[in-house]
Amino acid sequence: MPEARLDPTRVPRTQQQRREETRRSLLDAAVQSLIEVGFARTTTLEVQRRADVSRGALLHHFPSKAELLVAAVDHLAEMRAREMKAFASQLPPERGERGDREAAAPGEPAPGDDPRTGAVLDLLWQCFSGTFFKVSMELRTAARTDPDLRRVLTAAERSLRDRIVAQSRTLFGRAVAEHPGLERALDLTLQLMIGAAMTGVLHRDDARLRELIDDWKALFPLVLGSASARGQASPQGAPGELTDRKKLKGKR
Repeated sequence: MPEARLDPTRVPRTQQQRREETRRSLLDAAVQSLIEVGFARTTTLEVQRRADVSRGALLHHFPSKAELLVAAVDHLAEMRAREMKAFASQLPPERGERGDREAAAPGEPAPGDDPRTGAVLDLLWQCFSGTFFKVSMELRTAARTDPDLRRVLTAAERSLRDRIVAQSRTLFGRAVAEHPGLERALDLTLQLMIGAAMTGVLHRDDARLRELIDDWKALFPLVLGSASARGQASPQGAPGELTDRKKLKGKR
């Protein structure tokens, strides 16, 4: 008599798996709603309807609308981070970097002055020129008058900033990744890109924005060196939060 075999497709899901699937369905539904109808019309009832779950299931995972929507933006950011990681294999190869942190010798390109650094900055800009930024911008606007949303969004953005820094270190070439001024230079980069992206929402001048990002790529090696001289930024900063209010004095 042939031995009975279990069909793996019929193995019952564990309670933990069901919880994770419900949470994922809620986050996917929230992201879809934010993209399609915006923050104002994305209610917990709308997300519940799209996810096809009970009210109790929604409240179990997300007791408040603020926690649900911030988690949705974080979910969207994680998807974008996975995309960036996938693009890493397509980045230009690293140039022969200096293993130490000394200044470049005369005639030697400064850290950050290479095609790979420019390609990584282009990847970062894509985060601010797509759906993720548009959704997060709506939440930022709403958080101005919503204390609960502001509280959870602030904490989420601090965590996001740390993830951006960590992922950037794996993408940049060694000379930039180990440079003591990288965090400050990245904070300045995020400030520039947030402002440029917000301008783009209204004016839709893609060519002009592209020029600005290209200008920043050319300035990045100088900013990296200047930031190093002033010390690293605080690791507690968020993508839209200045971590050092001292003005960066550019070389004239």
